[in-house]
Amino acid sequence: MVTFRGLFPALVAALLVAAATSSTFRAGDLTRRKSSVSRDSLRERLARAYYPGRTGQLLVIPMEGNIITKRDPALRYMHGSPWPYDVRIPFLFYGPAYIRQGTFRESITHQDVAPTLAALLGVPMPGTSTGRPLQTIIKPSAEPPRAILLAVLDGMRLDYFDRHASAMPTLDRLRRQGAWLTDGQINYVPSITSVAHATIATGADPRVHGIVGNAVFDRAAGRATDSYPGLSPRYLMAPTISDAWSLHTDGRAVIIGQGSIGRAALPLAGHGKCQMNGHRVVAVSYNLETGAWESNPDCYRLPEYLKQMNARTLWEELAGVWMGHSIADSNEVRRSAAFSKFETDALTLMIDREPLGADDVTDLVFANLKTPDFVGHRYGPDSNEIRETLATLDRDLARVFAALEAKVGHDRYVVAITADHGMPAEPAAGRSRHYADDIVALIHQKFDPQRRALVTHYEPENGQIAIDRGRLSELGLSLDTVARFLEAQPFIFAAYTEPEVARAVAHVR
Repeated sequence: MVTFRGLFPALVAALLVAAATSSTFRAGDLTRRKSSVSRDSLRERLARAYYPGRTGQLLVIPMEGNIITKRDPALRYMHGSPWPYDVRIPFLFYGPAYIRQGTFRESITHQDVAPTLAALLGVPMPGTSTGRPLQTIIKPSAEPPRAILLAVLDGMRLDYFDRHASAMPTLDRLRRQGAWLTDGQINYVPSITSVAHATIATGADPRVHGIVGNAVFDRAAGRATDSYPGLSPRYLMAPTISDAWSLHTDGRAVIIGQGSIGRAALPLAGHGKCQMNGHRVVAVSYNLETGAWESNPDCYRLPEYLKQMNARTLWEELAGVWMGHSIADSNEVRRSAAFSKFETDALTLMIDREPLGADDVTDLVFANLKTPDFVGHRYGPDSNEIRETLATLDRDLARVFAALEAKVGHDRYVVAITADHGMPAEPAAGRSRHYADDIVALIHQKFDPQRRALVTHYEPENGQIAIDRGRLSELGLSLDTVARFLEAQPFIFAAYTEPEVARAVAHVR
């Protein structure tokens, strides 16, 4: 049998793309260039997100331009890869009194966001942080900002800022008047919401903070578990910038963490009272079943004035239809531009009702705004739906910024904007969409046709396959054998074993 490993030297030049591309690229553009990416460099990115006991036994990278996803029409487009459309994301800082204006070609990663905000606050980052502050974009200032707003625009590809500039005048203005960093990208795999928000919030590699997937397989329990089960931050193993600032100010700072999914909201809010000497901070997450905001009262606070909000009003106002699509329930309404209003109404209300700017302590408002991700997953980055969503989000953000300025004063705040990941386009000619259950079936057909028990869990966005190690031994197999089989598939770029990635941790830069 001819394996991918056997073909690897001949395919490198044809199959790899540059880790850093130009600041814009068109959806579906699979132009090949001489690349600095190699199998070893991708192994290092995987190692940067390796955590013992949580990472799967096989780590799979699809060929660029291919999509591996679930059989769910809401997830036709699935990110998570190391390719440019998933990892090239915006980094923007704005605040005329505190941030220099211009386009900066300095490299930046998720790990650098929290240290940069910490530099503005004048507080040291915890020792777990692996990022560094971008001092070149910070102006010397006699007094700290009264508030910092961090907005993580979920699924916001870098090229949206060019392709849809006319639909996003607010963000385009901030880009022109703030510090726009063109050489930013994600330097770990997988490029997904849970890992990204924890990395942004802690300034630490995933190998340090421990959030390595949206869900991980608990071998002892025999089932997958969410990264934040019961809206608990107990699996987040590093302190966040919110934690550090809350402790530094003895709980005086107003801290707000908002997100339309727990794995985004909670790392932004930090550990709250669920850390030693911690304080209960505001953390709100969207409840998919009820359409309302929820929280974990052991760690956080859910403001009373948010408890009456419900997303039902969104689809009732639109008679349950948006751009010809049915959105008449608490799940489907998220996959429309209308949901942006629900998110930003809550955010604006908290800015208005919480005592931001009431004293000399800088307050933090950290939000995940998820509509580009929800809409992108279903309709793709080249759709009319995504353009309408970005235009709506931009208008809603203008309201948020106006509310913040009215509350804390003109030029007394800083806005930081980034994304957690990008989104792939529709596969071009020669590329295709593949499904996780087919890949599991392929493995079982080859190695375990009788019991089909070898694979215990595979969520394609994580890029990690959990293997029953006892069954592997019973079959007389090694992980390397299964990995080489996967690498022989034409839509798989590389498959790594857990021991291979674990050994590479020592060489992470």
